[in-house]
Amino acid sequence: MPRAPCTPWREPPPRARRRPAHTCGCGPLWYQGKLADKVYSAFTASSTAHGGQESTLLALGNTFYHWGGVIVPPGYTDPVQFKSGNPYGTSHVSGEGAPGEVSLQAARHQARRVARTAALLKGGRAA
Repeated sequence: MPRAPCTPWREPPPRARRRPAHTCGCGPLWYQGKLADKVYSAFTASSTAHGGQESTLLALGNTFYHWGGVIVPPGYTDPVQFKSGNPYGTSHVSGEGAPGEVSLQAARHQARRVARTAALLKGGRAA
């Protein structure tokens, strides 16, 4: 099953004391190898445009690497990514209100990439 955590941290890089809120319960699963070879992607929000969104997403990748995950960012693989501007994961400035159409399109694009990659990995395991 693909994983796509959302992280609202405000001060990049994520501090060690903040990380356990998203990862502390995963230790036993990681130790048993149950987090390896899964598809991971992430999205984030901050109250300001320069709230550390890219740093947050990149730092989450460090956790996924330790788990042995397959990271699927949106990249610049769809025209909407040139409007949203974040190749690491969908991001939203919450201080500007609800997500607009560009953010929603970017999230849909990212979700399609995650689902497609997970399906390809699952199909490859069966072969």
